[in-house]
Amino acid sequence: MSYLILRRRSRPKKRRQMTLYVLMGLIATLFLVAILAPVIAPNDPYQTDIMNQQQGPSAKYPFGTDHLGRCVLSRILYGATTSLFSSLGIITIVFLVGSVLGILAGYFGGVLDTIIMRITTILQAFPRLILAIALAGVLGVGIGNTILALCVIYWTEYARIARSLVLSIKERTYIKSARVCGENHTTIIVKHVIPNVFPSLIVTATLDIGTMIMEVAALSYLGLGVKAPMSEWGSMMNLGKQYLQTNPWLIVVPGVAIFITVIIFNLFGDKLRDALDLQ
Repeated sequence: MSYLILRRRSRPKKRRQMTLYVLMGLIATLFLVAILAPVIAPNDPYQTDIMNQQQGPSAKYPFGTDHLGRCVLSRILYGATTSLFSSLGIITIVFLVGSVLGILAGYFGGVLDTIIMRITTILQAFPRLILAIALAGVLGVGIGNTILALCVIYWTEYARIARSLVLSIKERTYIKSARVCGENHTTIIVKHVIPNVFPSLIVTATLDIGTMIMEVAALSYLGLGVKAPMSEWGSMMNLGKQYLQTNPWLIVVPGVAIFITVIIFNLFGDKLRDALDLQ
């Protein structure tokens, strides 16, 4: 009887693991497509052809052409490179900066903690997207400025999470024992603090990739992201909105690309949290 109970309990765990592996495979496929876009794209995404503008889906143009006669599928594939890697770059930067500052603030406290937390409070007092639009508008159009604007805003989330986690563990017995044994602050942070805060931070980062994809797309949709003729899903939706009634694929296709990609990353983050037994 006990064997049957254990076996039944193991089945949901195996299903969760299988789902996690499938999602990992889908994410790997997304990045592979982004990397191989120059190879697998059926046409040049930047070549204009006025004679073929706003053509419907066909064998040569599976998702049709835009108002300049450019292949929509090719631009979607190239846009995946921009959207995925810019979002990954933003998450990497805010993860590292925010985590380091949060760990230092929580561990050492005092004036350093006060300064860092005051800065995060000021930045988090404004709606994120509104502040991102304002910063991107000041910095100017360009994917580099978009990345910088979002990095300035989003590191605060990781700083607060890291700080709260460090505050909850820094007075535990094993930390005190390490201090008594003569270990310096750097060793304690590297050996005992970081391994305990890393799982929660990495799950947050995974869930935020989808958010960053939407933020980059939103700024590009508003004309503050990539510069023409660079391909990006948000800018494609901006160009296609005026043809919604006559050529809906121009806005539907990049919208579906954003939707599917965000769903995959959100599901992966959720399953990763379950696998790491985090609340």
